[in-house]
Amino acid sequence: MSFHFKKNEPTDRAWRRVCREHLGAAQDRLRKSRHPASVHGVRKEIKKLRALFRLVREGIGRGAYRQTAKRLRRTAGLLAATRDARVRLQAFEQLARRDAAQRFPFLKKALLKDCRRESRRFRADDSVARAERILSKTGKRAAGLKFAAPGWPAIEPGLKQSYRRGQQALRRARREPTPEHFHEWRKQIKILGYQLRLICPRWPASTSKRVDQLERLGRWLGDEHDLLLLKQFAAAHAPAAETAALNPLIKAQQNKLRGAALKLGAQLYRTAPATLCQQLGKDWRAWRGPTHRQ
Repeated sequence: MSFHFKKNEPTDRAWRRVCREHLGAAQDRLRKSRHPASVHGVRKEIKKLRALFRLVREGIGRGAYRQTAKRLRRTAGLLAATRDARVRLQAFEQLARRDAAQRFPFLKKALLKDCRRESRRFRADDSVARAERILSKTGKRAAGLKFAAPGWPAIEPGLKQSYRRGQQALRRARREPTPEHFHEWRKQIKILGYQLRLICPRWPASTSKRVDQLERLGRWLGDEHDLLLLKQFAAAHAPAAETAALNPLIKAQQNKLRGAALKLGAQLYRTAPATLCQQLGKDWRAWRGPTHRQ
């Protein structure tokens, strides 16, 4: 499901509408949250909401932004254990492929058991009700927010900051290639990618390509992080012999993903933030047309 600004809407009205739509999508998925895939979908909607609020942080005030961001992080945290159990299993199945059951029987059994346990735990506690309450408060907060500026000036500072933070995170990951630095870089990539998709559905070819590449980059680094979760789980739950056989596979795949990500990231983040936003603003206004420059 894709929600985005419309060319004939004032920016503040478009932002509120897209917030409502993503909140509605998140709440709808929560009602179906007995299925693990729905939990993952809720977290994606929350990430898009966080990107939306980050986009207008300067215009709505940092206090309002921080309060809402804190609420959304808390909501995502309620769903994290269920999501992590699922992606650990998926990462294992993709890595070990056909011989998973033969080479890693104890680990596979532990991963399946963990998925079932986390799903039962999620359904048994009040996580869904708590998440729905937080999302409802977020909706009320979004409806009453006032923007300090109309049009492109309302969103340009947020875009520039998201891009700059991605540049900084890339430099840290290149300088110190730790799991934490790659994970932080991935967060910034996802935020910028979501923001670009949300504010315009029809970018020129060069920017559309950039958005697609950001999505690919985020997917690679997401897979890299899921392998870290798998490694940590295996260290705690698998026999030493299985862990010893699994870790070289994980390391090789992580190195492959990191290498590809750094190469593509160097291309995507080589432009100065001001230069990039100047071009984005020009393209955005061209899409909006002469009667809706703001």
